[in-house]
Amino acid sequence: MRAQNIVWKMLVTSLAVATVTSTMVGGVALAASSPVAKTYTATMSQPHTPKGLNGGTDDYHCFLVDPKVTEDSLIVSSQFVPQDPLIVHHAILFQIDAANVPEAQKLNAGGDGWTCFGGSGVGGNLGSFLTSPWLSSWAPGRGKDVMPKGFATSFKKGSQIVLQVHYNLLAAGADLGLKDQSKVILNAIPAKGSNLKILNSDLVAAPVELACPAGISGPLCSRKASLADLAARTSTQSAFESTGLNLLCGQDPLNPKPSLTSTCDKKITVNETVIQAAPHMHLLGTALKLIANPGTPREKVILDRPSYNFDDQSATVLKTQIQLKVGDTVRVICTFNPKLRQQLPQLKKLPAKYVTWGEGSSDEMCLGVMGVSVAAR
Repeated sequence: MRAQNIVWKMLVTSLAVATVTSTMVGGVALAASSPVAKTYTATMSQPHTPKGLNGGTDDYHCFLVDPKVTEDSLIVSSQFVPQDPLIVHHAILFQIDAANVPEAQKLNAGGDGWTCFGGSGVGGNLGSFLTSPWLSSWAPGRGKDVMPKGFATSFKKGSQIVLQVHYNLLAAGADLGLKDQSKVILNAIPAKGSNLKILNSDLVAAPVELACPAGISGPLCSRKASLADLAARTSTQSAFESTGLNLLCGQDPLNPKPSLTSTCDKKITVNETVIQAAPHMHLLGTALKLIANPGTPREKVILDRPSYNFDDQSATVLKTQIQLKVGDTVRVICTFNPKLRQQLPQLKKLPAKYVTWGEGSSDEMCLGVMGVSVAAR
């Protein structure tokens, strides 16, 4: 169990690259009596021209941006504004506290940021998640992210933002030389005297193992070759993530069984209330479901997207909040159609391959994200 916990903690850092966060709630208005929010804007210091690694079509790049928040605050809404949505697959805003700003400034020397597959890159592989909590994120189908009434995200005075952008060159063409200079807009109220609750995120992930469809062949239809290609295009940690997720979810980490359905159960470790939930897969995903306590009298569907749409990964605010207790189980179930790789314009020119969990747009993910309020201890 201890080994699985270590694997999970390390994976959480990498899961940050593909998910929505606790502020993704689909435009629920704040109460009229709420304090007047201050607006903070931060823009990338210079335009960035995305480039893939080793023939890849993905660029995960981090940029340090400073919203110049002058007091401990509570973020009530956030907005990532991509200069060119054509090339932006998704973006995540990591909060960097004052103690970690010098490290981020060193990485950001020159102003064009740094390559950052698997997290912010600040604080080390495991530490980058612990020291760089998510503030917000953006994916197709999302605009301004407004917290639900009564909730907010904490932002400390002197903190800055590491803006991690996943550039997808499949959509635009890898040689177009497009540039991006995106910005972030935050609305916040002073933390002092506020009674807003903090909304956190809880991730439920499953491994992906999609063999080449019948009648399709090629060198990358070997899982081993595909993982080597994944490591070259993204990072060596990506191959570890794929293996680690299989181990975490009770499958043979070295020889997993290919399946069109991915599933995994996660045990809840703190009492929490689910406020909202969102899906994340890539272009081969067709359906995603999150279920609390499956197969028991307390079974409840948290999220059901029977027709997953990559261009609409918006969160769903639950009509009835769901209480989860320590020891409860949440199951994620994803369904994929690997034949779409030979059909979709973004993918059909790529070589056939065995598809695993990975950070590239031509790889896949199975990830459910819950926005939760954690009970006081």
